[in-house]
Amino acid sequence: MLLLAGSGMAWAESIGWAVNSRGNEIDSQRVDALWRINLETGAAEYVGWTSYIDLEGLAFNTEGDLFGADDDTKTLIKVNQTSGLGIPLGGQGNRNNMGLPLSENLDFGMALDCNNQAWVVSSAQQSLFKADLESGELTTVAEAGSLGAPISDIAFLGDELFGIGVGLNADRTTAAPHLYAIEPESGQATLIGALGDAAHPYFSAGLDFDESGVLWAVTDRRAVPGGDFPSAILKIDPLTGQAEKIAETVIGLESLAVGPAAACERRGMVFPQPVPLLSMEALVVLILAMLTFGVVQVRARFA
Repeated sequence: MLLLAGSGMAWAESIGWAVNSRGNEIDSQRVDALWRINLETGAAEYVGWTSYIDLEGLAFNTEGDLFGADDDTKTLIKVNQTSGLGIPLGGQGNRNNMGLPLSENLDFGMALDCNNQAWVVSSAQQSLFKADLESGELTTVAEAGSLGAPISDIAFLGDELFGIGVGLNADRTTAAPHLYAIEPESGQATLIGALGDAAHPYFSAGLDFDESGVLWAVTDRRAVPGGDFPSAILKIDPLTGQAEKIAETVIGLESLAVGPAAACERRGMVFPQPVPLLSMEALVVLILAMLTFGVVQVRARFA
């Protein structure tokens, strides 16, 4: 069930933060850098180099602190929103704090829930992890591969967790360009629907909700069939998975953080479900039942 949108914090709905962990900038410090992006127009402001070379996941906590997950060093970090620099959780010398082998290419996404519990996803391993924001250590939810799909990034709306799939494999064959619902405690993903033509083609993606409950994504379209293309900014319908392309921006974005988890004050509330259309036979039965009820009420009143 999908939660109602809304948040009590004053976050700019159209501003997102992202890192271009791929790119072709001449200045090396403008790749693997933090960018502040107007999601409605694609206008991007360079913040600064992160000092990491494969920072893929970004997420805010409820206090407005920005965290990231680096795949190259398997390090969970806190990101300075003024300079862009990342500091490992647990201290400057605490790189490789996730407790994972450096040899694996895991491709991370990241989200924090309403309780500031951090969650990390690996598209390569198709696994979900809980993350300790004191030490950076990751703990696998369920078993490796439990998601059953290569989820590139995740985002919370209240208690509900959503994931966006990898669009293309390394060999440029189609992977999983879809939106998923994820059960956090079991680490299992359920298909919601395909993103559609507006999203194609892309490799990895970043995902997050804004304070009003709009689901945004950025997609990495560097080296896709046809050449290098700017990252696409998408709005996604969380009920169907259908994507709408809004703008283009910096090349090589794989992460997105817009604000803390939305709808936290409305947890447990859900969108009203659509009223099903009745067949003609069912409609006749309903009308007869209502008429019968009315007759009974009238007789009771004048008895």
